[in-house]
Amino acid sequence: MLIKEVCEKCKLTKKAIEYYESKNLIHPQILENGYRDYSDADISALKEISVLRKCGISIADIAEILTSSNKPATLAKCKYITELRMQRLSDIQKCMDNLIADYDVNREFDYLQTHDEDLYTIKEKFVFAFPGNYGLYVSMHFGRFLNRTIETEDQRKAYDAIVQYLDHVELYLPSELSEFMEAFFNASEKMDVAKIEEETSGRMQEMLTDADGYLERNREEIEQYIEFKSSDEYKSSEAAKFQRFMLDFQKESGYQEVLIANMKILSPAYAEYLKKVEAANDIMLKKFPKAKDIYQLN
Repeated sequence: MLIKEVCEKCKLTKKAIEYYESKNLIHPQILENGYRDYSDADISALKEISVLRKCGISIADIAEILTSSNKPATLAKCKYITELRMQRLSDIQKCMDNLIADYDVNREFDYLQTHDEDLYTIKEKFVFAFPGNYGLYVSMHFGRFLNRTIETEDQRKAYDAIVQYLDHVELYLPSELSEFMEAFFNASEKMDVAKIEEETSGRMQEMLTDADGYLERNREEIEQYIEFKSSDEYKSSEAAKFQRFMLDFQKESGYQEVLIANMKILSPAYAEYLKKVEAANDIMLKKFPKAKDIYQLN
């Protein structure tokens, strides 16, 4: 079935269908003339995607649902997060109504302190704790795993340990690297972080679902990237200096032992993600041995 008919059947634009294909959510056959032939399975997937998107489900979560062996259970996790968000909005609106009525800040401060873990996701708590660069870092690197509230005592202890680590770790950057980092984060603040998170998560989900296939489909692009990262031009750049500095910092500061170890306790989803990343790394090293040097993979 050609794309024009697919658009009519699924009530989607051509651009939308092309976008979902680029995210590896559908897999039309490419004919000799370059046209795409969409199967019944593609049609079903597009209708499913359309429904889930209108329910507010992200592309990354849709990718997980489409490949899940238990779609209702996977969707139930998304619904739970949505329900939490709606409840938080209701509570926050109530707080604002109270402030509008008599602006008793002390009363609302005490209320929010005692209901903090019920009202805010772990991601939001980190952003509140570290406004600016730290909060942005946590959001961009771990945010998609932290869209839930703290539910256990172990999670509470893990969160406190990470906050203590981030609040007290010393990070002394040479002046030129400090300027580079400041420029990067100033640019990042103007970006759509949620969009970046979703796109990054979507690409990672695609790779982790089928590492062999993903690496083969993107072989040329990956080889070019490895060649660039191995070049003298890149090695002498501020970006490379910053990467080496951060790798040394992570080895010496307890990054793995404290932050990553507690992040795995805080988010079982992140712990599972790391297992998949390690497996994908093994496959990547077999296909691209040179990647070991640029990614510091073992």
